[in-house]
Amino acid sequence: MNDRAPLGGRIGTPRRTSFARRDVNLALFGALVSGVVVAFAILLLVLARVDPEQGRRVRGAVLDIISPLVAVAAAPVKAARAVIDRVGEHLTTVERNRALEAEIRAARAAAARAAALEAEVARLEALLKLRRPERRLVAAGVASASAATGSVRAATLSVGARDGVAPRMPVIAPQGLAGRVTDVGLTASRMMLLTDPNSRVPVKVERLGWTGIAQGTGGPELLFQHDPQPGGDTLAVGDRLVTSGDGGLFPPDVPVAVITDTAASPPRARPFVRAAALGPVMVEAPWLPPADPVPVPPAPDEADLGAPSPPATGPAPAATATPAATATPAGARR
Repeated sequence: MNDRAPLGGRIGTPRRTSFARRDVNLALFGALVSGVVVAFAILLLVLARVDPEQGRRVRGAVLDIISPLVAVAAAPVKAARAVIDRVGEHLTTVERNRALEAEIRAARAAAARAAALEAEVARLEALLKLRRPERRLVAAGVASASAATGSVRAATLSVGARDGVAPRMPVIAPQGLAGRVTDVGLTASRMMLLTDPNSRVPVKVERLGWTGIAQGTGGPELLFQHDPQPGGDTLAVGDRLVTSGDGGLFPPDVPVAVITDTAASPPRARPFVRAAALGPVMVEAPWLPPADPVPVPPAPDEADLGAPSPPATGPAPAATATPAATATPAGARR
């Protein structure tokens, strides 16, 4: 039985698809263009051989016609190249920005280290200004890890018995008096801060010369215990308290606190040394006030001891001279 051909088609001939026809048409068009180009090239060669002048004119006309076409065809290439250059510049800029950001971070870190070193040098210079030749330095260390357990205010020192530290030694920070040593280990020790309730420091008002006791409260302030002073002078906010040297433990004239409240009874003062920023400290030997000099009588002159006594001008005494009286002087015997 014979198959019937599809409606509208021819019997015995296969039907071509649109894609196949398009490929064939493109191939024919390409062959035609190639043939035209080859024929035109041959024509130009022949014309150049036969009539060179006419060949030059034809070549010029061809260039005038082809130049816009070449420019149009080259436009996408230029645009693509520009896009590639922009992308390359962007990637290069990103890399440079990253390198600059890394340099900025490194510069900031170096600046922070320099600022920290500058602050450390300033603290050490301030600490050295508090040194006095009449006081004996035992050790220099770092105070850190301040503790507040209940009302106890203490800190840890990086020096101990191996460095010569002993209990009751005063601890001096760059800002002033920090406290005193309480417990000592081999390589570390513990100090009581001024704000500890058990802390008592003999002080005096630098402006007025009043003496008293700076007592810790367990908080951030001190109490200034002092006796009523006669006269018209009064304590004022901002007066500095320094150690008086009384009692023999703390050396004199070390800054302790500044008066902040005179209306309270007793007045309140704020320590110069903050527990949160101790840093480098000096541990000194307990202060011993110099003893009062004992007057020493002048030594007798040996020449005066050996000189003969002057002759008597009056009558001799009636009493009989004893053997001791008639003995020669000790200087004469020598």
